Amino acid sequence: MTKVKKSSNKYKLDAKEQFLIETGISDYNGIKPRMNKKYKQIGRFTEILSDKLTQSGAMNQKRVKVIDIGAGKGYMTFAIYNYLAKHNLDPVIHAVDLNEELMKLGNENANKCGFENLSFISGFADQYSGLAYYDAVVSLHACDTATDDALFMGLKMKSKVILCAPCCQKEVLVSLKEKKSLTKFISNGLFLHKMADLITDNARVMLLQSQGYHVDVIDFVASEHTQKNTLLAATKKSGKKPAFYEKYKSYKSEIGFDGIKLEQMMLDEGLLG
Repeated sequence: MTKVKKSSNKYKLDAKEQFLIETGISDYNGIKPRMNKKYKQIGRFTEILSDKLTQSGAMNQKRVKVIDIGAGKGYMTFAIYNYLAKHNLDPVIHAVDLNEELMKLGNENANKCGFENLSFISGFADQYSGLAYYDAVVSLHACDTATDDALFMGLKMKSKVILCAPCCQKEVLVSLKEKKSLTKFISNGLFLHKMADLITDNARVMLLQSQGYHVDVIDFVASEHTQKNTLLAATKKSGKKPAFYEKYKSYKSEIGFDGIKLEQMMLDEGLLG
């Protein structure tokens, strides 16, 4: 794992872009002050995605297909579509979220912007059967194990790029409390939560590496914009590397937690062995 250098593919968003106005980030006076953090966040995320798509070779294709898991209001989804369309990549983007009202609003805004191949779908990520393959799977702050759903989708399809900013990890925290593997040393609740977050994301990195992905861990925006600013940026580089799964199992044993949802889904799918 390495920390990515500042992107050379700087993405400048015009405040007068229609999608920014339709989604409420800006108006005809410019970026709304209360939305400035979100504006910077989606710009930086899209910048990193463009770098990873370039590294993977996907930017040389005639069409790039992306799925956004836990899309919410679709700020990032629109930004990605806008970027790819401006680079003549004829994008197809599907956004999935449980919130039916937000998905309906997303489709209405997509129509207003003329984004013909941008669709918002209401449903569970792990039950969605859209295209058989997406070049990139992205997820910005999908809560708890929803991040695992996004990672698994990318791994199952062998997507060229997987970008996830995890949020609200709870699964490992429960395991740590039950096994008391760290609580005998760490009594402060905040510290234990932070340790659980780090342990979870490090476990995800090793599982991604086991499938031949190079993984960069990035603080993709400054902490004053959001405290949830860690991004796992994975690019497919090779075939499976079982040594990383063996490393993961040792890690799980040494730390003292039961595992994570991503591991179980990969086992069920036959990706690990």
